[in-house]
Amino acid sequence: MSERSVANRDLTFRYERAFQLWSYGVSHRQLVLRGGAGGGSEGAVEIEFLDVLGMKVKSRYRELLISPAPDNDPLDDFVDIPEKYRADYVKLLVTDGSGDGFVICRALRVHEK
Repeated sequence: MSERSVANRDLTFRYERAFQLWSYGVSHRQLVLRGGAGGGSEGAVEIEFLDVLGMKVKSRYRELLISPAPDNDPLDDFVDIPEKYRADYVKLLVTDGSGDGFVICRALRVHEK
């Protein structure tokens, strides 16, 4: 299994495979989306959102695109993050093209098996 940790604002992920909501742990504010093995030699993928402050996600995605939310996005009004902590969180759009969702979190890890 390989693991990549992403903490910057210039991230975009696109997976052309189905994903599902795998787990959400309230006590650790951890959200996991899991995608099955893709075509060819690609293995399963888990995307782990850490220290989640807010989210709107579907239970299943036919494919997955994760990208930074633009500045002045309506997400800014969804969760009131104190000014001194705003730089620590990233606002991500999560979609499969048939409806947008989002996750506001401190970090994102991708586990490729």
